[in-house]
Amino acid sequence: MKAFRLFKPVSVHVLFVRSVAFLGFLFVFVPLHAQILDVTITNIRHSEGRLHLAIFDNDCDYNKENPVLTKHIDKDTLLCDTAQIEILITPGTYALSVLDDEDGDGKLRFSFWGIPREGFGFSNYIHKGSRKPHFNDFSFSVHENERVAILVQMKYF
Repeated sequence: MKAFRLFKPVSVHVLFVRSVAFLGFLFVFVPLHAQILDVTITNIRHSEGRLHLAIFDNDCDYNKENPVLTKHIDKDTLLCDTAQIEILITPGTYALSVLDDEDGDGKLRFSFWGIPREGFGFSNYIHKGSRKPHFNDFSFSVHENERVAILVQMKYF
């Protein structure tokens, strides 16, 4: 009678290669020392569309609109005019901007006069005036073993 084998025999070399590949996968997709951002977004006008969150880690990428991380919130999950999300992030200095994309085109719409027609907001910063804020105006620091609360108050014209 032939012995029944539950697993196919594998060489030590194959096991080593598979283990290294798995660990590489973990390091790429699971951030080391990830901290939690508790983001609360208030004063959201409508329940149509999506909220687009963009996180930047330097002034140059902010000006080029090249975020290190993006998240989306469907507005049909809102509680009144407020949305909340937890974001895992590594320690560093960041700035968060939010677009209330009411029409779903992924861009901020402007009127003929250049006035935004959709809402926007920035981390721990109430926007005043007509100029785009600087990275340092709404940046924040995330330290190891720290949970950071971020408040974004949406603004509409």
